[in-house]
Amino acid sequence: MSGPITVIFSADPVIALLSAVAIRAAMAVLQGYEQADALRQQHQGQRDTQQSRQGTAKAQGQSALHEACAAAEIDFDQLIILAQRLGIADQVRATRPAPPEGEDFEMQAAYVRALQNLSAELRVILLTQAALQVEQFAEQPAELALPDAPRTQAQRLLSRIASLGVPESIQNLAQELEHCLPGARAELLTMELRARIQSHLKALQKQQLSEATSSIVEQSLKDLGYQVEEIGSTLFVEGGVVHFRRQGWGDYCVRMRVDAAAGSVNFNVVRAVQAGQNERSVLDHLAEDRWCSEFPALLKALEVRGVHMNVTRRLEAGEVPVQLVDAQRLPKFSDEEGTTHHAARPLQREIQ
Repeated sequence: MSGPITVIFSADPVIALLSAVAIRAAMAVLQGYEQADALRQQHQGQRDTQQSRQGTAKAQGQSALHEACAAAEIDFDQLIILAQRLGIADQVRATRPAPPEGEDFEMQAAYVRALQNLSAELRVILLTQAALQVEQFAEQPAELALPDAPRTQAQRLLSRIASLGVPESIQNLAQELEHCLPGARAELLTMELRARIQSHLKALQKQQLSEATSSIVEQSLKDLGYQVEEIGSTLFVEGGVVHFRRQGWGDYCVRMRVDAAAGSVNFNVVRAVQAGQNERSVLDHLAEDRWCSEFPALLKALEVRGVHMNVTRRLEAGEVPVQLVDAQRLPKFSDEEGTTHHAARPLQREIQ
């Protein structure tokens, strides 16, 4: 029914960003648990002979870990306060990975590291969102405010991005405003400073969204059971090509080409061939029909996580030939059962 498909992509700033950090946090916890399990098995024999000698050190380590866990949870709870001001507290709470059951040291440590990294990412996202919405607040959020003291107009404006880093060009403009006498020029400089700050915040959020989209697309494909070529964080920033397929597809896979400048993505079925081969196959049409039937599920999975894809072009199967690509230029996929579904299990809770 369908050949190549082209879509225009966009992302919901809140849902997409929070979905992406939730994905990364869940994956970090999962990887930490897997490493902890491998470490346990590797050193089980050593533990049997060194148990008594390690008792004191283990108790000290557990105490330090509990302190780090408590601090990380307090840090996360403080971010919830800012999220409440933004009206997205429930969505932020949903990004928190579930703590491990039991008192396994390595698993607890993996959870703490993931929670610390999650809070660091959330802080940037929430502060950016707060800075963009600061004019909607009756008073400026404490996280964006400078210490109590008389402040100039330039200082008040800079406080919106003080926690996010101030570009040199904005800092220079603020200094120029500081030394400008009241009057028409000062008003123009104030307007320019406000506009540059807003532009900087929008650029920062756009960068965050582009990186989030990469994480969401990759995990959504894996959740749907596809084998996916590694997707870099810059795919939706710089553009590029990624391939994915299901086990059992043989020589066929789907090529996803991202044009970041145009904000578009093209999907088309390709077939791996040996150098110099150009034979057509009756299976090409079936491969395109198969991908067509599965494409709506991908759109739905992305939509739930805040990434919207609007179809702008859709060709019928066979309208253009399936692209033949030298097998050496395509990623190597395995037809053996992998761990795709296992990796996806912790990621089922969605941001609403």
